[in-house]
Parts: sequence; structure tokens; C-alpha cells
Amino acid sequence: MPTHVEVVAAERRVLEDDVDEVVAPTSKGQIGILPRHAAMLTILVPGELRLKKGGEETILAVGGGFLEVNNNRVVILADSAERAEEIDLARAEEARRRAVTRITSHSNDVDEGRARISLARSLARIRAAERVRQRGGRRAMPTEASLAGLS
Repeated sequence: MPTHVEVVAAERRVLEDDVDEVVAPTSKGQIGILPRHAAMLTILVPGELRLKKGGEETILAVGGGFLEVNNNRVVILADSAERAEEIDLARAEEARRRAVTRITSHSNDVDEGRARISLARSLARIRAAERVRQRGGRRAMPTEASLAGLS
């Protein structure tokens, strides 16, 4: 018996499907949700949302939000969400560079908290896009520090 999943962002319904497993980024770490999971509500952080169905995996980048599990149904209300295949990698890299520049500038007019959130969202988009592009390969995924350019 699969779990029904809906992923909704502010601007559109991103995905609706029945899946075997949901792996989501939460403030407490990655969580896995299988069919018949107990009811719960949790906060999502920017990261990769992975949906597994049979031997296939769908990857989305989410920019935070909420995840609710109830009656074998998962509803994700995301601040932002997009399928990894739809991500413009050059645009995500540019957003990462801008965020790093704002964080490292130490200027008084920079809201460092917002810049760090922007950095986390851009890193989630980059990781999701890279994972899809490297699916057949065995290369290790880059670390967050190396992606951020802060190492």
C-alpha cells in the first residue's frame, strides 16, 4: 500500500503521486516516511526531498516549509519546491555566489540571517540538480562547505 504525497509551493502544485518512501530534510535531520507512518507534523529545512517508487527516485529541492503525515497521506507545504530536472544550475550557482558574498562582506546593511537562508536554498538546489545529473556515476557528492565556497 503506497503513501499518497502532495508537494505544494506558493506558486503551484509541484507534485502529486503515490510513493513507497519519502525522505525529507527536517530541522532534526533527515526523516524517512513509509506507508502507515504515524501522524506527525514537522518543519522542513532547505534540502533534498526524495520520493521513492519502485526502483525510481524523484528528487526535489525544497526551501523549507512544513510536512504533515496523516492517514497514509503526506502533505508538504513548501516555501519553494522544484524538481531537480527543472533546476537551472547556472542560476543556482549565481545565487550561491551572491549569498556567500553577502555573508563574507560583514557589511552593516546585510541581513546575515537572510543571506544564510538564501545560501541554504541555493545549496539545496545545486545538490538536487547535481544528484540527478550524476545518477549513473559513482562520484562522491560535494560537501556543503565546498559547495558554499566557505572551506
